[in-house]
Amino acid sequence: MHSRSLPRLIPVLAAALALPLAARAEFLLHPLFTDHAVLQQELPLPVWGWGDQNAKVTVEFAGQKKETVVEEGGAWLVLLDPLPASAQPAVLKATSGDRTLTVSDILVGEVWLCSGQSNMAMAVNRSLDADAKAASDAAAQGKLGHLRLFKVPVAGADDRSDTVSSEWQPCSIDSVPTFSATAFYFGQALQAARGVPVGLIQSANGGTNAYSWINTDTFQNDPVAAPARTVWEQAVSTFPQATERYEKARAAWVEKVKAARAAGQPAPAGRAPQPPLGPGHAKRPAGHYNAMIAPLQPYAIRGAIWYQGEANSRAPFAPQYRDLMLALVEDWRADWAAALPEAPRRDFPFYLVQLPNYAAGHPQGWPLIREQMLRFWQDGRQTGMVVAIDVGDARDIHPKNKKPVGERLARFARAQAYGEDLVASGPIYASHTIDGAKAIVKFTHTGGGLVSTDRQPLRHFQIAASDGAFVDATAEIVGDTLVVSAPGVTEPRAVRYAWSNNPESINFANAAGLPASPFRTDDWAIAVE
Repeated sequence: MHSRSLPRLIPVLAAALALPLAARAEFLLHPLFTDHAVLQQELPLPVWGWGDQNAKVTVEFAGQKKETVVEEGGAWLVLLDPLPASAQPAVLKATSGDRTLTVSDILVGEVWLCSGQSNMAMAVNRSLDADAKAASDAAAQGKLGHLRLFKVPVAGADDRSDTVSSEWQPCSIDSVPTFSATAFYFGQALQAARGVPVGLIQSANGGTNAYSWINTDTFQNDPVAAPARTVWEQAVSTFPQATERYEKARAAWVEKVKAARAAGQPAPAGRAPQPPLGPGHAKRPAGHYNAMIAPLQPYAIRGAIWYQGEANSRAPFAPQYRDLMLALVEDWRADWAAALPEAPRRDFPFYLVQLPNYAAGHPQGWPLIREQMLRFWQDGRQTGMVVAIDVGDARDIHPKNKKPVGERLARFARAQAYGEDLVASGPIYASHTIDGAKAIVKFTHTGGGLVSTDRQPLRHFQIAASDGAFVDATAEIVGDTLVVSAPGVTEPRAVRYAWSNNPESINFANAAGLPASPFRTDDWAIAVE
């Protein structure tokens, strides 16, 4: 379990609300408090902004009236008492002297932060056509009035930012198609099931390593970030040469585009050269944390969902993804708490998506990082994982079938965060025994029984003897166990399931229809080259 000592936390509100470089004389609310916002039910509700030092501030909402004074540097914060869910649009009023800010159409319900890389950022209009059309039609018909969206602009920073340029949006024909598909389908399913308003905060960017989302202290000092520091030091040292190569490649690309246009031909295949990683790059270590997570603190949220890992699926990152993610979650939770010392710390839920099947995924790193994701769930506090091995695309790292992913996240949240009596997951490997030439494998989350979803023999099982040579195996369902064997393997030692980058057409699930997580029973070393 990742841990850190209290002296390394950001201990005071002033630091957590990293103030603007210039003093703000204007009376302001943080952009999270705009029209159409959703506030988290049943938790203390911080409301904050900026104003003239020592000026009195009064905030009124839902029958409450709280007062404070603007602190040195210009920040103020009041803490509203917990509120029940309400779909009745309400008004929040903040007053300082002769200046009053009024925010309308505020609902109270469930708020979730949705983060990660491109598969979280991938918009509804890029998901399967039928799902995208249904989402847009529902928005156009006014059926999503209790689902609200907040999109954090992509940015990076060396120091903690205190604000973002965004605002809450109601679901509309304009806002839904460009919002995260995974997040939207999660929120839509959660809102329908829980019957309360839901607010979604999208803070994601494609192609980002998880080290972009840890805080600066962890990156600079924590042993878990040592691989990231090594990679970053190399990137900085070679940045001048990489920049020179990039500029030449970019100039050549521009000329190719011009030539194609002049000839009346389509643009060249492929993508334009991308700037190299280095100082000032948005994806630098801690860059997204500082610019896209820190400014959200201490907004009251129920929890976070996460879809990332593709950028960590190679050396040196894949083997220690569990540790880096546990550090990331600790950063977020500890800094949220440090930004609001008046309230007890919450280890809010944090659920991630296990990487799906993908033929071009790293042959060792892709299955290994799935295992690391499973260990993140099993070894963490209030952590979780949903399986997506059956809804990937062998040819596309950005599979379009996002609705099942979002709905599985919602199902997991309903079971784990809200305590509903639901099967949260597909089968998870628990233990095994050897009986002669057979391996008997037991599972948790059997969900009414183990099944073959197409009633065909289970696929993608392998077995090995002590020589470590895996061969294809037969897996037979016997009660809540699997009996795995293979001709010629008389003394089995290990079983693996779906242990490849692209195990297509998987059919091992539980009676609830949720697919099993890939697993291995061995702990033999796997080199990620």
